[in-house]
Formats: sequence, C-alpha cells, structure tokens
Amino acid sequence: MNNAILFFYNIHISELNKINNNYYFKYLNNNYGIYLYDRDVNDINEIYRLNLELYQKGLITYEIVLTKDNNILFNHDNKLYILMKMPNIKNRIINFNDILSFNFIVDSKYKKIDKSNWDISWSNKIDFIDYQFKQLENKYSIISESIDYFTGIWENAITYFNSNKTEKSIKVVSHKRININTDLYAFLNPLNFVIDYKERDTSEYIKSYIMNKNFSVNTFDNYLNSLDRDSLILLISRLLFPSYYFDLYEDIILSLKKEKELIEVLDKKDNTLLLLKYIFNKYKEYNIPYIDWIIKKED
Repeated sequence: MNNAILFFYNIHISELNKINNNYYFKYLNNNYGIYLYDRDVNDINEIYRLNLELYQKGLITYEIVLTKDNNILFNHDNKLYILMKMPNIKNRIINFNDILSFNFIVDSKYKKIDKSNWDISWSNKIDFIDYQFKQLENKYSIISESIDYFTGIWENAITYFNSNKTEKSIKVVSHKRININTDLYAFLNPLNFVIDYKERDTSEYIKSYIMNKNFSVNTFDNYLNSLDRDSLILLISRLLFPSYYFDLYEDIILSLKKEKELIEVLDKKDNTLLLLKYIFNKYKEYNIPYIDWIIKKED
C-alpha cells in the first residue's frame, strides 16, 4: 500500500498501520485514513459532492482527497480504496443527542444516495431475501424457525408506510445504519452517509437501544413529544422494520457472525412492539393510524 500511496498521491510515508480492511498514517501533522470502498461505485460522485457541500458548510467531517489525476477512488490489488483526511476530534461513542443535533439539509439533489423510498427498497429487499433463503434454509435452523415472523413484521412496515402517506418532504444527511455502539469517527465518515428522513437515524438508534439496554417504553418520551403527526408515522414505519434481525441475518449468511447470536434478538423481539403499542396509545389525539394486533398485544 505504501507504493500505491506514493504512486497515486505523491505522498511518501514511512509508517502505515492496517486495521481490518483500512490503513492509517500521519502526514504533515494530519491523520489520514485509506478506506476500502464497499458501496456501489455509482454512488461515489454524489458522496464526493455531498462531502464538499458539508465541508464548505463547516461540518466537522472527513475531507476526501483526490488522486494526482483527480480521481476519487484508486485501485489496489483489485480493490477500490479512498483516501480521506480525518477530522481532528477525540473519538467517543455517540449518544441520542448527537443524532438529534445532526440536522444538515443539503442544497443539491442526490438521487443515487437518496434512500427515502422505503416501500420500494423494502419490497425489493424482502423479495430477494425470500428467494435467497430458500436456497439456504436447510443450513440455518434458527433462521428457519424465525424468519417468517420477521418477514411478516417487515410486510407490516411496508403496508403501514404505503397506507399512511405523509406530507413530509424535508430530508437530511443520514447514515446507512446507526446503533448504540457507533462512534464519532464512523458517524462523521462520508462513506456512511445517505440522504433520508430524520426518522431513519432516530429509529435505528432506538431499536438498537431497546434491543441492548434496560428498556422502558417512556425512555424516549422527550423526543416523541417533539414530533408532529407525519414524523410519528415515519418513525412508526421505521420502527416496524426489523433491521436488528435482518442486519444480523446478512452477517450470518456472509459467515461474519454465528447464527446463535440471533437467540438474544429472539428473546427481545417484543420490545419494539411494546414501544409501538405505547406510541399508538399515547398519541391517540393525533389520530395516528394504529395496527390492531399490536394494540391488543399483552404487555
């Protein structure tokens, strides 16, 4: 990799540290990271434009560095990488307030990294998983016993989102996925950015929280009380989407995690439903559409 950095950037370095798939070095008193690019290659131009826009607005984030030939990515050993100057921050685990205060409405149009068409992306993804797992079901006993339940919940999310269209049009810089273990370096990394409704990030954090922490249905009352009807509907749709199951499912299929890790998810699968029941009852005056079987579910 040292030779690649010299060739593509005319930067000579003596010390290079590799952590997982990425490389890190110090140059002219700044810290740099070379990151394996694992997103759709067609997204990269919009990621770069978004990075420039946010950087010019004063957001503390990474700065994408172009190659000497003004390319965003470079190829090394048949893999694509990107060089970025890292922000000068003290790393820590993010909290819910970090997510709430991250409100960057972008000026430009970003069609490729706009992920707000939840109904389309969810329908396509669930069809793919259904096809995929039919080829693998004999290999995974825990998934075989549980996947129908979670695809059913997912279909509820699609139906709820489609049946309760909102007037909300404001989209912000969001993240591919947020959880309670996300740190500031990952939170500010443009390779994790997408464009979506604010409720994408807040709901993913809430789901991660209630699957991993001691949970009370009123833990997020201050946030819930700040939402209007449209925002509540988007939040409910996103809370219904069982990402906590299917993210783990994908890691298991890719042999990145063990199937037995699903057991804890199955033990806590009712937590999200209890929160949804609480929201439906708490905000009746908003005339929020509810899901009958969740309302009737015993605590």
